[in-house]
Amino acid sequence: MSFSKYLMSNYLQFLIIDVNNIPGNLHNVLDTNYNQLIVILDGDCENATSLLNEKTDKKYFYETYHWLVTTRAKYITFSQLEKVKLNINADINVAVFHSEANVTVYDVYNPASEHGGELKADMLGEYTVGSGYVRRYSENKYWHRKNMTGVKFKSAIVIPELKVPLQDYLKDETNREINSMHRFQSVSVNYCKDMYNFSLDVRHTNSWGYMQSDGRFDGLVGLLERRMVDFGSSPLLFKLDRMPFVDYSYGNWILRSYFIYRRPKVEAKSYEIFLRPLEKDVWLTIVVIMGIMAVILKLIFANEIRIRKSNHMHGVESSWSFLLLFTLGAFCQQGATCVPKLFSSRIISIFVFLFCILVYQFYSASIVSYLLMDPPRTIFNLKDLLESRLLIGVEDILIDRNYFIQTTDPYAIQLYESKIKGESNSSGFYPPKEGISLVRQGDFAFHVETSTAYPIIERTFTNEEICDLEEVQMYRTQPMYTNLQKNSPFREMMNFCMFKLMENGNMDRLRKYWDARKPVCIQAAKKKQIHVNLREFSCGLVALCYGFSFSLVFLLTEFIMRSNVWRAIKHMFRRTSGYLYPYTE
Repeated sequence: MSFSKYLMSNYLQFLIIDVNNIPGNLHNVLDTNYNQLIVILDGDCENATSLLNEKTDKKYFYETYHWLVTTRAKYITFSQLEKVKLNINADINVAVFHSEANVTVYDVYNPASEHGGELKADMLGEYTVGSGYVRRYSENKYWHRKNMTGVKFKSAIVIPELKVPLQDYLKDETNREINSMHRFQSVSVNYCKDMYNFSLDVRHTNSWGYMQSDGRFDGLVGLLERRMVDFGSSPLLFKLDRMPFVDYSYGNWILRSYFIYRRPKVEAKSYEIFLRPLEKDVWLTIVVIMGIMAVILKLIFANEIRIRKSNHMHGVESSWSFLLLFTLGAFCQQGATCVPKLFSSRIISIFVFLFCILVYQFYSASIVSYLLMDPPRTIFNLKDLLESRLLIGVEDILIDRNYFIQTTDPYAIQLYESKIKGESNSSGFYPPKEGISLVRQGDFAFHVETSTAYPIIERTFTNEEICDLEEVQMYRTQPMYTNLQKNSPFREMMNFCMFKLMENGNMDRLRKYWDARKPVCIQAAKKKQIHVNLREFSCGLVALCYGFSFSLVFLLTEFIMRSNVWRAIKHMFRRTSGYLYPYTE
């Protein structure tokens, strides 16, 4: 009664049940929504063992339920608890009353009762009237229980194509870019195996686990669903359809996948290349200034001709055609076509050449810089990739194949239908080495996991080719999780192990070892090769052809006008247009 008053004084809800008259709705009492529930059981009662074995289940022996069993018969109570289905996550304390003034508290658990584990009872603390309660250790219970005495668990790892014995493959750390995530997870689980001292029977499967036509899962998820394995040695993506069948633990692998491609060269139209260096208003300003210069030159050169009455062969000209040739020659850095004598003529000529050389320097430097600079980035997302001229390929793994089946992204769907699917469903899927080789050739984008692609790129690409690479994401970067059976009693155990690996730096070391770093572009060692194709050069050829055509037309015209043919035509017109007088004698 005093204990009940103590609970009520602290506003704690409680329920007292007589174990000799256990109600039928005991499960309704234990199935609570409270975060924490304390169950105090008198272990000396005759039906205490029956309550633990028949009326409860292992689902009531985990972190939410804190059991305190009081007894005066220590060994009898322990022998009764050996029959209970307990696991490493159980939170059961047995308080052995030697007297009212001396109580010893034991931490009781079984590493894995259904895997051959044996009951363990470790002294947790002791109460005496003089010293009060003295706790022997305060570590996390999973650290204290880390010796599981070699109990055997079953696990599965996803290896699509296995050509050697599984254990030999897992011990071999060469070609780390192949099946990186699975081998990384296997090593992480092996760390936990050594930490907790359990043994592991690993089998392999060829799929992570996807819903089949019969409503069941294949692969790793199917094995967990049918409880054929205890946890996976491969990480799993978080998917809603897997939630009823799988428990997710710590997410220790980060899945990064990108479309990797070499930056396509932007081939502008030929006239755009030659017009691009200057803005439209600058071109208009230059044309206006050229017209003003021609008028001023016309006035000054005409004045010089009038003053000096010089011979046109040795002096200046003031014809419009000559002034046009003079101005264009100045712009093209061809020098003067005449020698002005007057100061006014020379001053205007100097400033015409000065203006033209400044414009020429800006213009030519802009064209050279266009050829030297890296092509501007034009692809930023799936929409740009869809509209580009690049061919598309995807790594042949189930994650990507399933993504195109389940995605609702319209650009991803259109990309698959127009550039990946092709004549058959498999035509756009490639092994990593083949896909990366096509990327190196150019005009090809390959979607691949970075841990697979980066080592191949570092081995096979030159520094210049690495500097050309760009990436576009199809789906977000996301963690992949350690996975267990639904309602597994070992989830928190695996969580604690993974957090320990994070805490002591082993997880970071494993990630750096198995997840490849991005290839580095060394700009200082980058060699620039300039390639100008015929399309970019065609504007000059077109201008030259127009020049040839106009010159030939004018040549023919001049030839006709200066030849006997022209005089004959003029004479003929004169004869036909002359007046005929009548003949008279």
